[in-house]
Amino acid sequence: MSPTRLLAYGAALLLLWLPGACGSPPAPDPTASAAPGPTVTRTVTITGSRVEPPPASVDLPVGGRLVLVVTSDHDDSLHAHGFDVSADLRAGVPTTVALSGTTPGVYEVESHDPSLTLLTVAVR
Repeated sequence: MSPTRLLAYGAALLLLWLPGACGSPPAPDPTASAAPGPTVTRTVTITGSRVEPPPASVDLPVGGRLVLVVTSDHDDSLHAHGFDVSADLRAGVPTTVALSGTTPGVYEVESHDPSLTLLTVAVR
């Protein structure tokens, strides 16, 4: 075999070997969580049996987060259906709850005394 041909074979083997030696980028980790979705903030005030702003629907993408700040003029409690989140409300003290949109659906957030709908969350 001629030296030129031997050199060509050696170069070809080297080129075949180099990509494996340098390594390829690691495959994405299928268990890694995706980047968190957007955060939506809403503020609600309860005065007697009046809710301000009036109850409305909040659209929340799956993976999104709703931060809800509730101030009541009386001691009460709130419950976010579908999120398994409850909180005590103290008169005049803002209470903050965070709801993570993990399961698609439409869920009510309500107070208990009196029973008032504060808002509806549509997780899509």
